[in-house]
Amino acid sequence: MKSFTASLLSLSAILLSVMGSTIPPATWTRIEDVSSEVNGNITALQGPEYVTCYNSGTRVDRAPSISSIDDFCRRNFGAGLAPGQTVALRYYWGSFTILLSAQAINGCSWSVDGDCHRLLRKPLDECNTSGENGKQGGYVTDVCGQWRYDPGSNGSDI
Repeated sequence: MKSFTASLLSLSAILLSVMGSTIPPATWTRIEDVSSEVNGNITALQGPEYVTCYNSGTRVDRAPSISSIDDFCRRNFGAGLAPGQTVALRYYWGSFTILLSAQAINGCSWSVDGDCHRLLRKPLDECNTSGENGKQGGYVTDVCGQWRYDPGSNGSDI
């Protein structure tokens, strides 16, 4: 019994050390910085935030989407974007990818802040609203920026 208890305590310590680390329980296999590849075909808009849904392409679940968004916002928090500059990461999840990006538009410059999570979750939560999963992505555009959430497959953004 002592041996079993000691083994159980050791296992608990290992689990706690993993749970306390920055490794999410289910994670992507690779992250690629694709900032230089993202095309800046954006229409200048005035006024509030507009969500555009893709409504086609690869469907993914909410959990890996949230994990990717949280990591993207953490990695880029405080990054300053000059007019026209983009930060973008592609998360590889095995059978699918998630491309996330932020771009400064209309001559604006700004820094990635706490709104990152809210803005990237808008196309996640406001597109494909029939359920929690089956998300196909989209983007949010306001007067100074565009935020893109784009699931794809095999390195493609479709």
